[in-house]
Amino acid sequence: MNDVNSPGPVSIPPAASKPRGVAVLFQILSLVFAVPAIVWGIFMVWSVAFPPKCGDWSGLTGLGVLECWVVDLPIGLVILAVGLFAKKGSPRLRKICVVTASVTLALPIIASILLSHWHCP
Repeated sequence: MNDVNSPGPVSIPPAASKPRGVAVLFQILSLVFAVPAIVWGIFMVWSVAFPPKCGDWSGLTGLGVLECWVVDLPIGLVILAVGLFAKKGSPRLRKICVVTASVTLALPIIASILLSHWHCP
């Protein structure tokens, strides 16, 4: 193999990469933006799961689900992109970003499924 006294190159084990501040900042900012998106998505899922009587605000529930798509889809995709492409960031924050993105992206889907099953005719 590689001997210290041999004239050939000596292989050095790779050092652990230290998280960069910019990548960690992007991860934290994406998680901060995820909080209102998740709160809005949970509120819409709850609103659709427990709808008002037919005729009382029934049209606004569908509009809320549309707003849930408008809010959660872009934010969820940004969080997922930061989680996947910020490789110099913290590994723990990367996992949290990916899980948070999957929750954020799942909420409008759940709200739409509930709306299609439990909406007023």
